[in-house]
Formats: sequence, C-alpha cells, structure tokens
Amino acid sequence: MPDQPIHVCFVQPVQSPYWTSRLRVLARERGLRVTLLLERFSFDNRPGWHPEPIPGVEIRHLNSFVTRASRKAADLGYSIEGVRSVGWRLPMALAGLRPDIVVVCNATQSALALSVRWWLRFRIAAIIEDTPHATRNIRWSVKRLRALAYRCADRCFAFSDDAIEYLRSIGITAQVTRTHWSLDMATFGADRDPSMGTSPVPGAIRTVVFVGRLVSGKGILQLLNAWTSCDTRGARLVVCGGGPLGPEAEEICARRKLSNVELRGHVPYEGIIKALSQADLFVLPTMVDLFSLSVLEAMASGCPVITTPYCGGRELVEPGRTGWIVDPADGSALRDAIATALDPGTDLGGMGAAARRRVLSMDNETVMKQFAADLRSMVSHGGGSSGGALSAAQCGDAR
Repeated sequence: MPDQPIHVCFVQPVQSPYWTSRLRVLARERGLRVTLLLERFSFDNRPGWHPEPIPGVEIRHLNSFVTRASRKAADLGYSIEGVRSVGWRLPMALAGLRPDIVVVCNATQSALALSVRWWLRFRIAAIIEDTPHATRNIRWSVKRLRALAYRCADRCFAFSDDAIEYLRSIGITAQVTRTHWSLDMATFGADRDPSMGTSPVPGAIRTVVFVGRLVSGKGILQLLNAWTSCDTRGARLVVCGGGPLGPEAEEICARRKLSNVELRGHVPYEGIIKALSQADLFVLPTMVDLFSLSVLEAMASGCPVITTPYCGGRELVEPGRTGWIVDPADGSALRDAIATALDPGTDLGGMGAAARRRVLSMDNETVMKQFAADLRSMVSHGGGSSGGALSAAQCGDAR
C-alpha cells in the first residue's frame, strides 16, 4: 500500500496573487496534498484579490469576521487605519480536515490552531514576516501574546533577515528555518529589452514607478515632495495604487503643476507587472513594511530600487549597485537619491540588470521545492515539539 500523502493546510486572510503562484508550484510536488483555507473572500483594501482555482489545491472559505486595526508611529509621522480578519471558525475547519501540518501566517491563526492541536495532533508551521521595526509600537500585552503563539509553533519559517532578528528578540532561536519569498521569474522582466544596459537613449523619458497603497506609511507624500524639489525634466513618475491619500496626492499634483506625475489609482496585478516591465527605476519610501514584495517584483523586472531601512526587502538592495537605501524622514536624502538615479551619467540599465541577477534564485520552482522538503522534514523528523504536549523551550516565558 503506497504511503499516504502529507496533508498540508495553509491558512491565509485572503487569496493573494503571490501565494496563488507559489501554491501552484507546491501542489505539483509528489507526496503532498495541499488545502488552502481563506478567512475572507476579499478585503476592501485589496481590490482585485479574489479567490481563483489553483490546480491541485482544495480551497475552502472560513467567512471570518473583520475588525478594525491601526498602526501609528509619532516619530515618523504616520497613522494607518485598516482591517484584519479573525478566523474563529479555523478550529472547526481543522477538525474536519485533520491535516498533518497547518501553515499559519500570523499569531492569531497560530493561537486558534493551538486550541485543537492537542486533539488532532498536527504540527504548526508559522510563517514569520514580523520585524523589530514593524512591531515596536504595538502594546506590550499584544507583543507578549504574539511571542507566545509563535514560541508554541513546531517550526518558524522566517521570510527575511529582519524576521530572524525579530524571532531572536522574543527568544526563539531553535526550530527556525530561513526561507524566502519567491516569484515566477519568467513572468517578470519578460517584456524588457535584454540589450538595455550601458547608457540611456538620448532624449528618452525615464520612467519611475511607485507601487503601493496611498497611505501615510508608504511615503507617497514624501515621494511627491522629493519629486517636486529635484530636476525631473526628462522623467515621469507613475503611481500605481489607491487609498485614503489619493485625493491629497491629486491636489498636490494639481497645485504644483506636476504634469509628469501620473496617478493611476488601483491597478490590477497584470497591470503592475506591465508597469514594472516598462520602468527604469522603482521607488518605495516606506516607513512601515514587513517585506514588501514590490521590491522583489521590481528587481525581478530589471529595475534598480530606492527604498528605506523600514522595508525587509532592503536586504536585496546593494547600495550603489542595485539601488539606494534612504531615510524617508529625511526629505533631502530621498530627493538626492532620485536626482542621482535620474542623472544622465547613472547607468540605470546596468543597475537593473544586476538587480535581476540578484533575485533570479528566488524563483518559485527553486524556493517552493525547498519549502516542500522542509515541510516533509517536519513529519519525518518531528519538526519540533510533538502535536500533543508543548515544548517547554518553545512555550516558556515569552520575553
């Protein structure tokens, strides 16, 4: 009798294009049965993200309730109002599915899964994107509960160097696996001319792209201020994204007569891919982000990147070679980086080619093959504490 496949159940708030492409590859791995549990069909702040079939993946919906969430930082001057789902039906769904491994993406999901782990004896794999910066302004009680939920997971998959540092800060160093975000590299940069490289074509317009929600934490107003204060003749700024600051951004562009700024509003994912393929430079002056996959997408598209210390994706950027890292609170630093990038002597094509080479190994096929092996090892080698009694080392005092 052949071995039963390992049943892996992923829990996500909503179906994103990123996990859709990753699970499509994972489902082709032999010996795995993949289920995707979605807390919600969609979120208002994620227009265009809707459930779609994935070959080889069973998709179920929890119809979770939604609550308000906010993030603030007085020192950096941002305040973001949003929503988050609470998958209270998760324990019941897991009781019906009886998976071998449950892959959660936040501490709330981990805590809910823990409530039935003693009974169902599955293992919990926690995807960790949290960073020291992104968690510095949350309440002490929330920090402690979040740490406890992660410490009780059988394996923590850290998606960035910042995530590793966050886990260390809450006392988790064992049962941690460093993994990576990934993309279908054939999708990004496919339309870019491979001959682009050494010098700009005389008279050509250089295209700068921003991708993100128009909220204070993403730095859109800082970007418009920097754009206004430097010489952008021969360049255009394309802003892909909508949000609460959309009207203010429109008012700024009208008042300052920024005719070379195009505010496109919400752009479907296919449109983002096309915009990046036509870009010479990507700018994300974020003040709060976990990883920011748009940085990876831009580099995969052959764009050098200007971003900040508050973005986990900065670990991909080598200053001066594949982009620049600037303090978004320092308007002159962002302005100077844009001015340097748009200088005719700056080889953005060569930097973009180096950026793509830097991330080519982060292809879905490569990363998800290793991820599948890591999941299998959780079952064959235990992967940490058993599905029953909790490990004292993992579930001790959450410092």
